[in-house]
Amino acid sequence: MADPLISVRNLNARAGTSAILHAVDVDIEPGQILTLFGPSGAGKTTLAAAVAGVDRPGIDVSGEIRCAPDLRIGYLPQYAAGTLNPARRIGAALGELVTRQHRRSGGRRMSAEARRERVARALATVAIDTGDRDRILRKYPFEFSGGERARLALAQVLVCEPGILVVDEPTVGLDSLARAALLSALRDLRGAGKAVLLVTHDPYVVEQLSDRTLFVSGGRLVEPEPTPVGHLGVTGPRRESRGEPALRVRGLAVGSRHTPILRDIDLDLHPGEMLGLLGISGAGKSTLARCIAGLARPVAGDICVNGERLPVLRRRTRQQIGRVQYVWQESAAAFDPHRDILDQVSATGIRLRGLDRARARSAGAALLADLGIDAEQAVRLPAGLSGGQLQRAALARALLARPRILLCDEVTTALDKPTAALILDHLDDYRRRTEAAVLWISHDLSSQLDRADRLAVLDGGRITDIGPPVALTGSSGPEILARLLQADSTGDRVQFRPAVM
Repeated sequence: MADPLISVRNLNARAGTSAILHAVDVDIEPGQILTLFGPSGAGKTTLAAAVAGVDRPGIDVSGEIRCAPDLRIGYLPQYAAGTLNPARRIGAALGELVTRQHRRSGGRRMSAEARRERVARALATVAIDTGDRDRILRKYPFEFSGGERARLALAQVLVCEPGILVVDEPTVGLDSLARAALLSALRDLRGAGKAVLLVTHDPYVVEQLSDRTLFVSGGRLVEPEPTPVGHLGVTGPRRESRGEPALRVRGLAVGSRHTPILRDIDLDLHPGEMLGLLGISGAGKSTLARCIAGLARPVAGDICVNGERLPVLRRRTRQQIGRVQYVWQESAAAFDPHRDILDQVSATGIRLRGLDRARARSAGAALLADLGIDAEQAVRLPAGLSGGQLQRAALARALLARPRILLCDEVTTALDKPTAALILDHLDDYRRRTEAAVLWISHDLSSQLDRADRLAVLDGGRITDIGPPVALTGSSGPEILARLLQADSTGDRVQFRPAVM
């Protein structure tokens, strides 16, 4: 047996007075994919960051971590898009890393074409389509979707040729086709003798990729629990769309004549309805949500809430801002790293509802507790929470505004299945109590088929199909949905059951 690349002994971690990791021992061997699996907040991200040698503000780590000589460790954090330089074009940033690695390996001067070919290979490895290579390389990070930015960040790590890759939730925000391509890339790394330490909540990733799985619970490594992948199904109650829409989008277009992103979008969202928006990574789902939230300016079209036309965010009144709330998929970037979570959540109640500080903090703490974040966790800085906990905190902050329209962009993808179910139950309860409408963007097809009242399919910059899940998943349903279903997680037969009205 080969010597381990990294040996961890008696690793402990604390956030203030709270223990996050307890005396963890683990070895990571070459040519192995070692997976950390377990519930949100169990300590997986803290363990992965410690192995990668990354300091996190507010987290004190002790213990011993021994690495093989000259080992290069590549680290991809959970919200990997934040590692991209927003001011540099993708081609220039990757090209510089390729040149540095070439020189580090003792190579001679590299031609521009050879450098571009290496960059193109790195992009293809992470399932970024390089058909129009020149156009892709000229783009800035903000011109890609959230899922694409995560893969671009992985490409940055891979061109540096690490001996071990530590990667935290790499499939978050990816559709099932892109996920399959990414898993293939990680298998290739293993085949080349590299080691991968993988953090995931996705049981399919565990089943398809892991050589060895460590179940993390309460900061300890415990006996593995079963990781069934379940089945896709259309179940649960469906709400019929009646009356005037709460949200009406007409003729929405985004982009330029040469590079359209969205075209002629017409969409109605009714009171109390949950509408699932799906499509491949980069289809424009988040762009549509950002337009509705006022964060992006369309080149044409109208957005109306309860009959009132909404301007861009900076021109909206407090009432209009509170009425439409957006939970962004890259939640870590949505928090100030220097202020505690409860302070940031409660600020919504003060600013948008006029609550005094005490009432706002009380209401914020209650919402956080409902979403599984206790009082001690609520007063930590953002770095002291896991990605899944930050996702729940972002949702609590939006809900504190008591919105009539709630835009949820991948709110469950950083969560284990039980916690994701808790969040979706909470959303169901909220919309049924308040008649709020929810636009839900997700690549979790199983949950969307099970929960959404209607699905809207976004493809080629247009909404091509819209209707109840059972109507879109038959033999005459849209081709892109059929492809996503085929590539999705289960391997079990897709079952459709009549909706309970």
